[in-house]
Amino acid sequence: MKMASITEKSETKAGNLPVALYPNKMRQDTDGKLTYYAKTINRGVCTNADLADDVIASGQNDGLSKEQIQRIAERLNEAKMQRVSDGYTVDDGINRFCARVKGTFDSDSDTFSTDRHAIGLSVHPSAAANERLSSLRPVIRQGNEIKPVVTDVFDLESKGDAVLTRGGFLNISGTNIRIGGDSEEVGLYFMHSQDDTKDVKLSAEKLGINTQTRLACVIPSGLEAGTYRLKVVTQALSSKTYRKKPTAFTFQTELTAV
Repeated sequence: MKMASITEKSETKAGNLPVALYPNKMRQDTDGKLTYYAKTINRGVCTNADLADDVIASGQNDGLSKEQIQRIAERLNEAKMQRVSDGYTVDDGINRFCARVKGTFDSDSDTFSTDRHAIGLSVHPSAAANERLSSLRPVIRQGNEIKPVVTDVFDLESKGDAVLTRGGFLNISGTNIRIGGDSEEVGLYFMHSQDDTKDVKLSAEKLGINTQTRLACVIPSGLEAGTYRLKVVTQALSSKTYRKKPTAFTFQTELTAV
């Protein structure tokens, strides 16, 4: 089943920065214990088209279509580059950037040569970006383990992350969440908070989108009223490899079926 009309919510928000810890075998602490270094888990490249989808999904598009938002973004990019080309420092709220010349000159009368010089960008985070980043609290995982982790859910009908609109569309974001394998346990579960006889399972075939970082499905219309937690059970390690036994992750936020 293909659901091309589903708009995905932005996966990045405060408190959900995915970070993995890896052992630093070259460095130990004062007690001789192994230390670890952190590395942000890259969820992929986000384009202006993706950002336009995010704006529409958040309801902040003020009636603008995706194409209109993209055109505005493209024109802003062109205006920024023109300012940079004219010698300005541009502060777009995320970065402060300006043109800089690379390479050395032999004298104060030397001229620019593409053989010895190049023009690039000097980029630094803006004060607003630094303030926003300082409020993030990473979700830390072990970098040497491949486990499913759900970081965000988005109900398309309510445009929120606390409701399950029965019969509507649901987007689920995370890492290593592709559902696959031959075990009967494998699937996406809607787990009732008080009564497990009301749990509903969707197999991989019932998912409109099933990738390592995103799942999308029609919320079962048969869900009974109440609160639910989502559980992912999978054997998939990647697009082509599988573990022998299923592993599971339960998203602890309770969602209310309406």
